[in-house]
Amino acid sequence: MNYRSSIKSRIIIGFLAFSTLLTTVFAISSLTLRQSLQTDLIAQTIQEDLDAYMQRVSGNPNVIREEPMSSNVVGIITTPDNFHLDLPLHYAELEEGTHILKENDKTFIVSVNKSYKVNDQPVWGYIKYDISHMEQNNQTLLWAFTAMFLVFLLLAYILAIYVSKKALKPLSKLASRLENLTVDTHIEPLAPHFHEDEVGKIATALDAYAQRLTDYVIRDKEFNADVSHELRTPLTVIRSTVELIKSNPNITPKELDRINRIERATKQSTELTETLLLLAREERKEQQGHERTQPGLIIRDIIDGFAPTLKLKPVKTKITENDWLQVKAPESVVSVVLSNLIGNAIKYTTEGTVNIILNKDHIIVEDEGIGVTESELPKLFDRHYRAGKSNSKGSGLGLAIVKRLCDLYNWNIEIKRNKTTGLSAKLTFR
Repeated sequence: MNYRSSIKSRIIIGFLAFSTLLTTVFAISSLTLRQSLQTDLIAQTIQEDLDAYMQRVSGNPNVIREEPMSSNVVGIITTPDNFHLDLPLHYAELEEGTHILKENDKTFIVSVNKSYKVNDQPVWGYIKYDISHMEQNNQTLLWAFTAMFLVFLLLAYILAIYVSKKALKPLSKLASRLENLTVDTHIEPLAPHFHEDEVGKIATALDAYAQRLTDYVIRDKEFNADVSHELRTPLTVIRSTVELIKSNPNITPKELDRINRIERATKQSTELTETLLLLAREERKEQQGHERTQPGLIIRDIIDGFAPTLKLKPVKTKITENDWLQVKAPESVVSVVLSNLIGNAIKYTTEGTVNIILNKDHIIVEDEGIGVTESELPKLFDRHYRAGKSNSKGSGLGLAIVKRLCDLYNWNIEIKRNKTTGLSAKLTFR
């Protein structure tokens, strides 16, 4: 199972994503708020100091010589005429208020006051406060937030694993019970083993579905068994009656031919009934001991059964035995498979030859019929599908039965277009 598609992984990823988002937003907000508050507080302090000092200077010019502007900052009082002697010229362009400037890899908050005069001459006051240490503190704080982020991420991962295990434990328990079920297992109700929560509702729904499915399978098996049993009796009567008629010494050759056709049809019906019952039960019936079925003999019987059909159109059959082939499977199963393949080849060939080739482990049935398109080939084994539906007669179940029997006995069946206009069916035995 893909890890990213599991519910557990989604819970863990959700916890980690939420923790990452929350920690990141908190760190960015804290750093931004701290920087803003700290800068505003310093700017307000130095501005108040400068305003108070400039007010004292305007009332008493000797204050400049008597007391410093501030104890923890650099303060400069200058005039527009002497400005170039005290400060860089770009400071003159600063408006009143506070500004943040960078000089020589250092950051300063500069407060400016140009509102006062001394002896009717404008006097400008500047205070510079070095805040470079604040950036270092911010970097330290950033590392602290990074460490906190990793710790929170680890805690979120541990919590996510714990929560996912707790939350998914009922689902895992339900999946374990379902995985341990086999064909022969008596299905016990699942709902009593779970609480009346979401998983309990799923278990209840599965119990209801399993019960409906069990009832359906039981009815299907009973129906197949009843049909098989009821069909065997009339087929047995027909077969015994045919044998009785054939024992009559006064029977004519024409009547004997018709009786033989009835006998072959009865045998075919018996084989088909037994084979369909195996399919319904989905169980293989192996020959006991070292007995084997010889497809070559079965093929000849099948062609004899199609003799009346072959007389009505210019179609011939040719059997080529490149090797002696034996199959470990019931004769009835092999007969049904080959009857459908050969029957379809004869049915769809209006003129030409149907070639049946026997090799060591496979049989090939080639026809010169109307064939199908490439797009139709994958659909030939679908139930009720018929190639050329408007012209063909039948239920479209023959090749579907062949495919199910091949799957049951691990055989391989392949149908493809041959060099002529027809099809080539290859049946490989394993």
